[in-house]
Amino acid sequence: MKRGALMRRSHRQRTHPAVQDAVHSAYQPPDDALDSDLSSATTDEQSIADGSMLLAPGPDYAVADAGRFHRWTVAAERIRGTRKRLEKSAVLETYLPSLDAESLAVASRFFSGLIFPRHDMRVTQVGGSIVFAALESLSGIDPELLHDRYVELGDAGDLARSLFVARPASGLTLPEVERLFAQIAATRGSTAKRALVEALLAQVGGAEAQYIVKLLLGSGELRIGLKEAQVQDALAKAFSQPIALVRRATLLRGDIGETAVLAQQGALESASLALFHPIGFMLASPLPTADAIVAQMTAPFAVEHKYDGIRAQVHVGENRVAIFSRTLDEITHGYPDLIDALTHLPHGTVLDGELLAMDPADPLRAMPFRVLQRRLGRKAPGADVLAEVPAAFVAYDVLVANGELVIDEAYQRRRARLEAMAWPAPRARLAGAEIVHSTVDVERMFTQARESGDEGLIVKSLDSPYTPGRRGKSWVKLKKAEQTLDVVVVGAERGHGRRAGVLSDYTFAVRASDTDPALLTVGKAYNGLTDVEIAELTDRFKAITVEQFGRFHQVKPEVVLEVTFDMVQPSARHKSGYALRFPRIVRIRDDKPAAEVDTLATVKRLAGE
Repeated sequence: MKRGALMRRSHRQRTHPAVQDAVHSAYQPPDDALDSDLSSATTDEQSIADGSMLLAPGPDYAVADAGRFHRWTVAAERIRGTRKRLEKSAVLETYLPSLDAESLAVASRFFSGLIFPRHDMRVTQVGGSIVFAALESLSGIDPELLHDRYVELGDAGDLARSLFVARPASGLTLPEVERLFAQIAATRGSTAKRALVEALLAQVGGAEAQYIVKLLLGSGELRIGLKEAQVQDALAKAFSQPIALVRRATLLRGDIGETAVLAQQGALESASLALFHPIGFMLASPLPTADAIVAQMTAPFAVEHKYDGIRAQVHVGENRVAIFSRTLDEITHGYPDLIDALTHLPHGTVLDGELLAMDPADPLRAMPFRVLQRRLGRKAPGADVLAEVPAAFVAYDVLVANGELVIDEAYQRRRARLEAMAWPAPRARLAGAEIVHSTVDVERMFTQARESGDEGLIVKSLDSPYTPGRRGKSWVKLKKAEQTLDVVVVGAERGHGRRAGVLSDYTFAVRASDTDPALLTVGKAYNGLTDVEIAELTDRFKAITVEQFGRFHQVKPEVVLEVTFDMVQPSARHKSGYALRFPRIVRIRDDKPAAEVDTLATVKRLAGE
């Protein structure tokens, strides 16, 4: 929604009857409630039309049925209202056992910021422009007033609640809301999607509208201070199940909703492995020097090159091969040149590794990441791209072998499994590894890695298990000498001169902490990318623009950048309290989700605190 660019709407735009029927078919209120619902809706629609509802207070409606979506929103607001982990967990422990199995599965996913199971590749493809257009149409409020209210609240979900706070709860159940989301995902075209979103928001109360918008725009996070790991902990307590079994079931099935139902039924041990359900990646903690690595790690330890590619997970079945990105999206279609080699690997295998651009003149040598970028995001790379930028997969860990989960085995045992496999090089090969003891060894291997064009080193404890989605001390990394941060873009601005027509200046942020997803700005950069990259990012940022203020676009926090800088210094200008001096963009990190950007603690450490 462009500020000042839209005309004031004096009445609600009518939704196509077929769309209204699709939404209302998901929920039919009892006959005795129909008259009262219609009469209250008439009053509320008039308030929306004349704009008087914008700041109007409304009752906090209670719904008797625990499976109603409104009851879920009450629990979500209580979780949002406290910073204490135990209090957040207590809300979940009280609420979750009150649900039937179908509602429990949906509630658990929604609390985790997910609309569909993690292994489900469906997406709603609803962005800020669709949501704001729907809110503007439903409210009839002048775009300037709507914009000012959004700026004041700072959250599109909170804006939706303020618009519809006087409405009673709709009575929609959790499964019904999920089915409506599925319908939106299955619908093509932004106009049709907007009509469905508008029709859904037209029938719900304020709290329901708030969290419908949060789920649609959340990119995997509700921003209420809750993560999937905390939902797992609460499920274990709510149903008196071992947390280890809850975590294992989630890994095996790839769906927190299914895990919740198994916990409710006391059947977690029955969870079996499902291939082609991506598993979270284990993460390494950064250390600044070889001396720091030797001081922390127990010698001897394994050292591998840190490759300059993108993290990937390969699943090999009897009749299918799938490649998943670090964001757990399937990207198999973009790498047809790898499929034949990967099919020769043992069936029932899941591998962790790196996708690299292979040097045609030297197939065992990787080309720089900027070359591989030509392959990223392409659904069907042409023959010219496949020839000029051939891909290779380098494996450095195994998660599933012979159909069995092996993440609890020690690194040395998993490495032995990898070394026993026949590798169809050069397209699919095993990463090298060396067992070392000293700082001299680490520095020697770091030099070798840099000379080979690799980023640095990954150092692994020999007895370390593979812990998906967790960053611990058993894996550490030593990168290039320059200091870098992974940040997420929250704003993009048109440049000047020859860049006046593109969004080339990026305001970026870090997370408040590992447990607090609040984004805190730390700087703005406009150097480091090519004209082609800037043009591509311009299209992306326009598509995810939430609000536009003249030259500046506030965007959904989805695009991750790696930035380098001269130093970190205190700053009252940024929310973080710090600013990067002379920041420069190293690369676009499409392989990394926004939930994994660096935190304020890392910024403080780089500032010398």
